[in-house]
Amino acid sequence: MSEIVGHKTFSIGDGTFRHEPITREEADAIWNAAKQQEQKRAEDMPTEQDAIRQMRDAHQRLKELGWRDAIYCPKDGSVFEVLEAGSSGIHDCFYTGKWPDGTWWIPAEGDLWPSRPILFRPKSSVQREEQNNG
Repeated sequence: MSEIVGHKTFSIGDGTFRHEPITREEADAIWNAAKQQEQKRAEDMPTEQDAIRQMRDAHQRLKELGWRDAIYCPKDGSVFEVLEAGSSGIHDCFYTGKWPDGTWWIPAEGDLWPSRPILFRPKSSVQREEQNNG
């Protein structure tokens, strides 16, 4: 039997979670993949300036794809999508308070998480329909 070294947590979607064991083999595979990704980043962006240039290029490309600077998001409590630095997810978000002293919030798992988005875009009409009918 394989050694259990931790647990994976999965959201069930109703604010509850389930846990499954992680075996030594799974943990080693995750660690090795992370180290390979770190090595690839070092090869692709050997200097700080290389990393800054890639970040600038990614930011520009996202704007070309329809994203806008987060400071221009709706301030009326409506939901829009955001990107945060350091995250690979697209999150629903809303802004509360009076600009510029308000707060961005991401609703998740029945809770609210403060956000510091860098880019936003309106939710598509299909997504808005689903949200209103869901």
